[in-house]
Amino acid sequence: MLDREKVARAIAEQRKIKGMTQKQLADILNVSYQAVSRWEQGLSLPSVDMIYDIAQALETTVDFLLNGLSEERKVISYIDTGLDTKKLYMVKERINSLITRDDQLLYAKYTDPVFFRLDTSAMEEPVWVSANHVPGSKERFAMENGYDREICIDLVSSAANNLIRFGVKPAIIQANIVCGNNDSGQLILMGEAFKEACESSGIVFAGMEVGGQAVNYHAGEYRIGASVIGVADRKEIITGDRIMEGDILIGLCTEGISSTSYPFVKVILDRRPDIVYAKIDGQNLFMDEMMKPNACYVNVVNELKKQNLIHGIFVINNSLFNRKCYCTMPKGLGAGISVSQIQVSALYRYIYNLNMMDRECFLRDFSLGIGMVLAVSEKQYDKAVKVIEKYHQCYRLGTIQKDDEHPDARVWLV
Repeated sequence: MLDREKVARAIAEQRKIKGMTQKQLADILNVSYQAVSRWEQGLSLPSVDMIYDIAQALETTVDFLLNGLSEERKVISYIDTGLDTKKLYMVKERINSLITRDDQLLYAKYTDPVFFRLDTSAMEEPVWVSANHVPGSKERFAMENGYDREICIDLVSSAANNLIRFGVKPAIIQANIVCGNNDSGQLILMGEAFKEACESSGIVFAGMEVGGQAVNYHAGEYRIGASVIGVADRKEIITGDRIMEGDILIGLCTEGISSTSYPFVKVILDRRPDIVYAKIDGQNLFMDEMMKPNACYVNVVNELKKQNLIHGIFVINNSLFNRKCYCTMPKGLGAGISVSQIQVSALYRYIYNLNMMDRECFLRDFSLGIGMVLAVSEKQYDKAVKVIEKYHQCYRLGTIQKDDEHPDARVWLV
């Protein structure tokens, strides 16, 4: 005779392992949830035919259900690790629906390879470019303080700008996230942010793969990254070889703080934790201004390229005077940069007025809100500015000259 108690335990245990509610199992079996409840309480037994259907629904064997849960059987499931795989699958399906519908993108789903095609028929010598990006140290502050959307947009800007600085238009971006058992709302919001940031710059969004690792990350914790791919005709790649004496440097504005500058902000916050919620201009919070996404310059650079107005591009990380940012500057040339023309934002004025670093240190560690510097010919300066101002505020920073007094400095303060 069947032991109702053992059968009850077997059904209940296997249902929980599958992450089902009693009602969900009942719906699959086309019975009432009260019937399932009675089976699991040992008040009644399912029919032989129903036992077979239950085994199929719970992905187990009839033998296991009829013999009950033996004491020898040891079971460890994903539920025991803290990961709800059924919930994760549903989130992945929702994020998958955000993928850009575009003829260039042939296939993209979960961890599968992304299949795409880009039109290179008009190119004499196509050059493919790819890069992987992570947000850097700014990510943890975003994660701990609810700036999930902002850090995703910021990451897209960083990845896209890294290609566009060579004149290569980013074509496709795929994001990825490794996380604990996050709530679906947070993950979907991040997927939507990636999609929004990509499509606003004409970039195909190839989805966001979600890797649930509840054993390595607490709920709410994550690590994100993005892979970007583009292609350009070799002759169209901007290498800096066109930069010449007399070219004008134009600084393009951005909001927020670069991830490479964030470690310095972290030191400031550790010493002055009271300023996190301070109003920097009587209205806007310091942390809100700091976490605004940096600008993406794809659209403006594309338009300038079409009009053949760019001689060189420099993406600014933490400082206007970081010589590494100007690595494509031809040897023997440099520029004296004046910051007097820059209308410094309230955010940077607030940081400086904290009086925690002197002027030299401040200029070394912060960009003053300039995210990209373009080199254009003096004759085409006015034309370039008209194009730039359709997208971003900009400033004239200096003029390219022979670097006789500052050997290999690339840039210096005047």
